[in-house]
Amino acid sequence: MYTKNMLLLLFVVSIVVSGCGSKNEPMAKIISVVGQVEAKISADKEYGKAQPEMQMLAGGAVRTSKDSLAKLLTTADSVQINVEPDSYFEVRAADKIGFQGSGKAIFDVNKQKNAIVVETQHGNTAVLGTKFGQYVSSSTFELWVEKGLVEFSAKSGEKRKVGANQKLVWQINESLPVPVDCNIVESATFFGAGDEAFDFNRR
Repeated sequence: MYTKNMLLLLFVVSIVVSGCGSKNEPMAKIISVVGQVEAKISADKEYGKAQPEMQMLAGGAVRTSKDSLAKLLTTADSVQINVEPDSYFEVRAADKIGFQGSGKAIFDVNKQKNAIVVETQHGNTAVLGTKFGQYVSSSTFELWVEKGLVEFSAKSGEKRKVGANQKLVWQINESLPVPVDCNIVESATFFGAGDEAFDFNRR
């Protein structure tokens, strides 16, 4: 009986310890950096110079300057995130890709069993597997989809599904619009910006 109780106690302790440790597991890492990029590995750390292979916990973030870029890879879902100039991106827990605070980012998401989310100040974008990009400012939100299907949920509760070769361009002081088709030139301009090392689609 004593042995069984001890084994049960050890099992419970191992679960608790592993649960606590998961908070300190890296959620993403920096793959490459171009120009002056600042990063912090967790919410309670200070910003410093971003370096390739830097591991980031939930709450860690990168911020790019005018002529800089950063590429991240999430640990759980292998989502590639290309953070463009003058942009801010924060790593979140494993069930979320992260929080795009401002600027532009491009996301390449492998096929997922369950939807994962990019959060913004204006609403959330849920994806299963797609390549899409977003531009976020205090007054504007743009969602461009190159392939796959995503769903944007505004904080008002309104939702829009945006498919391949479509865009959703929203002035925040207006009603949430319906998506419209974008042509090859527009798509190439949006997805083709940035450093060639980031493997953006250049048509």
